[in-house]
Amino acid sequence: MTSKYFFPTPSLPIRPVELLTPKGHDAGEFGKYGINIGPMLISWGLRFLNGQVEGMIGRAMAEAFQEQRRREKEEMKKRRQEERAREKEERREARRAAKLREEEERKRREEMEGEQRNEGGLDKHSGDGFDNDMGQDKTDNSTWDEYLDISTDGDIGVSSNFDDLD
Repeated sequence: MTSKYFFPTPSLPIRPVELLTPKGHDAGEFGKYGINIGPMLISWGLRFLNGQVEGMIGRAMAEAFQEQRRREKEEMKKRRQEERAREKEERREARRAAKLREEEERKRREEMEGEQRNEGGLDKHSGDGFDNDMGQDKTDNSTWDEYLDISTDGDIGVSSNFDDLD
C-alpha cells in the first residue's frame, strides 16, 4: 500500500451493513464490503490544520500591513504638520520683515519731510514759522534771506542761467 503522506495511514473501515441492519445480522456478500475512512480523516485533519495555519499567517500579515500603513500615515501627518509649522513661521517672518521695512520707510519719509521743511526755513516743530501765542514772527532772517536770495543791502538778487555767458 502506497501513501501520499510521509507517514503510514491508519486503516479504519466502516461497513455499511452495520448501519443498515440494526442487530448486525449476516448480510451475505454485502457484509464483506467496507469503506476505509482512515485516509479521509487524515486528509481532513491536514486540510483543517492547513486552513488554520494559513488563516493565522494571513491575519498576521494583514495586521502587519495595517500597522505599516498606520505608521506611514502618522509619518506623513507629522511631516505635513512640520511643513505647515515651517510655512507658518516663514509667513510670520515675512510679515515681520515687511513691517520692519514699512517702519524704516516711514522713518525715512519723515526724515526726508523734515529735511525738506528745514530747507524751506520751517522747523518741523514750529509749524508755519509764527508764534501764535505772542503774535510775533519767530523766523530766522538769515534763513529767509538765503531762501529768497536777499543780499545784505536789501536788493533782491535775481539769478539766471545766463550769468556766466558774458
